[in-house]
Formats: sequence, structure tokens, C-alpha cells
Amino acid sequence: MRFKKRYSYKITGPIILEPRCMPAKGSIERRMQAAITNRGELIPCCWFDQTRAREDPVIRQMYKVSKISEHNSIEDILKTKEWQEFAKNLAEKNLNKVRPICISHCKRRTGEDRQKVHKVT
Repeated sequence: MRFKKRYSYKITGPIILEPRCMPAKGSIERRMQAAITNRGELIPCCWFDQTRAREDPVIRQMYKVSKISEHNSIEDILKTKEWQEFAKNLAEKNLNKVRPICISHCKRRTGEDRQKVHKVT
């Protein structure tokens, strides 16, 4: 199956997950806001609107319940079983259930995997 081969994520060491779509510990502010696709779907972050993420079966189920025009409010979408399960897995850091796209973008990076920051003056 193309999906498994193309979008597998190998965990090579300990992962500290810091979901950007959820408030940081000790804060009430999220570091990244939810997004709306050009198809009118609510998604937790912009990275969910990538081809490889949309191929994920769990994310597909989230898309099915995320069409804004089919709900009375955004809150109705967030209360769906699919969104609640997604949030629970992130909050509890269930790495075997957290989507690979989330691990890829929201893990704490260390060593050679760390992102470089250049100061421009």
C-alpha cells in the first residue's frame, strides 16, 4: 500500500512532544491557531493540509466531520468523537496514536535535529 510506504515515521529515540495546537504547560495560549482549508474544513494546524497528512486514515476521519458548512458552530466540530480522540491522544502524549505529522512538526528537536536560528541585525 502506497500510504504505509510513503508515510511511515520511525521513532529512533526518546521523543518529547510539544503540540503547538495545544496550550503550553502553565499557559492558556496556544502557540499555533487552528486553520481552515480552502475546502471549508477546520483543521488543528496548517500542516494537516498536506497531501501526505490527508492520506492518513485517522486524519481522513477528522476531515469527514470537519466541514464547517455542515455544523452550526466550530465548537460542534471540536466536540465530535474524532476531534476529542485526537486532542486526548495529544494531551496524554500517546505516541502510538499521535499522528506522524504531529510527531514530525511538534517534537522537541535536539542535537543535529535542532533547527538553526539566525539573528539578523
